[in-house]
Amino acid sequence: MKQAVAVLAILAMAAFAGQVRVDVPGVGGGGYDAEVLQYDDGSPHWLTWGGTYRGTWFNTQDFDPSSGGFALEQMEYWFYEHNERPWDTDEFYSEIWNGDDMGPVSPCLAQAVVVAPHYAPCYHTFATPLDVEQNFWGLINTTMSAGGWPSVLGDNTPGENSFFSDDMIVWEPWGELGDYLIRAHGEFTYSLEAGSWASIKALF
Repeated sequence: MKQAVAVLAILAMAAFAGQVRVDVPGVGGGGYDAEVLQYDDGSPHWLTWGGTYRGTWFNTQDFDPSSGGFALEQMEYWFYEHNERPWDTDEFYSEIWNGDDMGPVSPCLAQAVVVAPHYAPCYHTFATPLDVEQNFWGLINTTMSAGGWPSVLGDNTPGENSFFSDDMIVWEPWGELGDYLIRAHGEFTYSLEAGSWASIKALF
């Protein structure tokens, strides 16, 4: 009995904080046949509408230690509309920013209005690859909503790359619960320093 009460208390606290648990099948990837930067494990466990801004900080060296940046072709997002937490809009701004784990750094590199389907991937696709730095952010801006909608899915593996904010200044980690299902598709780029000095000298 005590254990059941404790579980209900945890779920109530989670809902109050802007997230509820969901039990749905795992999701795959999609989009372009390119490198995929992904911190989530593909198993949705939570949905959250907490924070006017929700984003994933990507460090390309987590995926390729010799990389110096990324040619971003497409952002991928997964959302879920809970029948007890209906959305007031299915539109959001997908934004791309450079910046490290302290938060996005101006200027915004790209912004687009994207329609979020229920429990299916949606994409922000670039006509030509967008060059971003080694550290960059894929951001959900929900200012078109009165309550943080649409609600994004997250996994249940504690991480260090998902954050939320109400003012774009103070960013709080969501990582105690997991990582948002936000992914970046594209190709790694490499700085001059990462190249072989021997091959550079061979040119002269």
